Amino acid sequence: MAMCDECSCFDDSYIETALENVTENHKDYANDKYYYWHGDIQEDYQMPPGYDCLCDECFSTLKNKGKIIDINSPAWDKDKHGWFIPYKEEK
Repeated sequence: MAMCDECSCFDDSYIETALENVTENHKDYANDKYYYWHGDIQEDYQMPPGYDCLCDECFSTLKNKGKIIDINSPAWDKDKHGWFIPYKEEK
């Protein structure tokens, strides 16, 4: 199921599993986009906490803002980056 955590666009797999009634006519339907995931394998990028799916446009925007790092970044730590990080509210 692919739905972008930033802009809410989605693909066909979301339509098949969505709890609400959505179709290809919905304004956020975007089956032509690539979706980046944080699943149960280590990825070569690190999304911000709380994000587990981003469309290619939002991924690029967040990467350009420095909120996503990848394996080519000097900040990359192979032991802690590349996995989903849950969002934690600041106290």
